[in-house]
Amino acid sequence: MPRTRHAFTLAEMMVALAVFATVSLGLFTFTATSLRLVGRNLATNHSHGNMRVSDQELLYNLHASASPFVLITYNGTAYADATATSTSDVDAFTQQNISNRTNGVRFRLAGGGPYQLTASTTSASTSLTFNFGVGSAVPYVPEVGDKVVLPLLSSSFDITAVTQTPTVANPTGIITISAPLGFAVNTTTAGNVTTGYFYREVAYTVYNNQLRYHANYTGSNQGNYTIVRDDVTSPNPFALLFAPSAPTSTGLNLRLSLEFYDIDYYSARNYKNGTVTLQAVIPPRAQPPDVTQTNSM
Repeated sequence: MPRTRHAFTLAEMMVALAVFATVSLGLFTFTATSLRLVGRNLATNHSHGNMRVSDQELLYNLHASASPFVLITYNGTAYADATATSTSDVDAFTQQNISNRTNGVRFRLAGGGPYQLTASTTSASTSLTFNFGVGSAVPYVPEVGDKVVLPLLSSSFDITAVTQTPTVANPTGIITISAPLGFAVNTTTAGNVTTGYFYREVAYTVYNNQLRYHANYTGSNQGNYTIVRDDVTSPNPFALLFAPSAPTSTGLNLRLSLEFYDIDYYSARNYKNGTVTLQAVIPPRAQPPDVTQTNSM
């Protein structure tokens, strides 16, 4: 009796190979797409994480502003104030008009205080003496360009000179202010206490795709900065907001529109959609602010 051998025909083999190839291609496509989606999600999460961490201090400082915001520009060589002018562009959040946009903004933050005035003055005095000691330290040292605010007198003054710099060994500091005090202060009678708060000018700028923080924006210190965030793609993220037909002096709220693009971390894998945009409207901490616009804010 002849033996019968069972096997696939050529046609059956071709059909099986076609089915196997189709299934394999589908699985490969699904896996590749899944990996790419996971990679893009990681890129986006990385961008969000970096933005949150790097911008916490930015938002904190802007919200803590003790003065009006002033727009500034930097062209790679020099810093300059920019006049905020209302435009026809309307902010979607507030329905207010957006001013011209710039790559920088300056304002004042609290530097130290309250410190006690320790020497009596006359109304014509331009020299003030304070005790800057806090425990066994001097956490704040006044500089020319800072401002001193005397809440009891409702007055603020520029510091034009520091005639005695406070130290740990001698925390007494003497400053010269930009105008006569206007009040006679008696510090010798028991119970008489007059204090001063000190404010320093700071700034944020964007240049060369970097968000920069200027911890001291006074005089020759303007060019000193620390990098808060790189890979910033918004060249002019700062503007002021104006109510319709409002004068320039009412532009107090800062509009921030900052975009960060993670162009380095995942660029080798071509996952370049890790873009994050931060948009916020930030008022000064107090209106009217602690530091007035007099004496060149």
